[in-house]
Amino acid sequence: MEDALADIKDVLKKRIGGLYKEKVVFVGVGNRMRGDDAIGPALIDMISDNVPHAIDAENVPENFTGRIKRIDPQAIVFIDAVHFGNFPAGYTKIVEISEAGGYGLTTHKFSLDMVMEYLKEETGADVFMIGVQPATISDTEGISPVIEDRLKAISRSISTIFNNDLSL
Repeated sequence: MEDALADIKDVLKKRIGGLYKEKVVFVGVGNRMRGDDAIGPALIDMISDNVPHAIDAENVPENFTGRIKRIDPQAIVFIDAVHFGNFPAGYTKIVEISEAGGYGLTTHKFSLDMVMEYLKEETGADVFMIGVQPATISDTEGISPVIEDRLKAISRSISTIFNNDLSL
């Protein structure tokens, strides 16, 4: 998947666009005290008023699997900072479970691909991730401006899909 917000929006629309809002769970992963590692929680903050299930899983998503399973979701969308290599800060890609273990993730104590696979097996949901290349991971609070701009654009895409395209 190339880095184009229109492509990301198209994929999201295809994968969650026909589902009931209550059956889609967004899970933000990251540490708010590590700069751009807060990508997941920051996006959850931006979308929480527009989606029924927006979970800030911090850097321990395995601690939230029970809560996610109780929702009985049809789709689970993780949001996380992902090191894609030599791509610029803000590069965004849909990451499948099979790809998640191949990228250098940031501060997780437990392998995120294992959590994603577990939830897929337990719920039967479509599980995938929106990965965003961080600008910097450091001992600082707050995300960089380029990342904040990218997250605002992703948030608008999610809100548009939820407000216009999902079943009620």
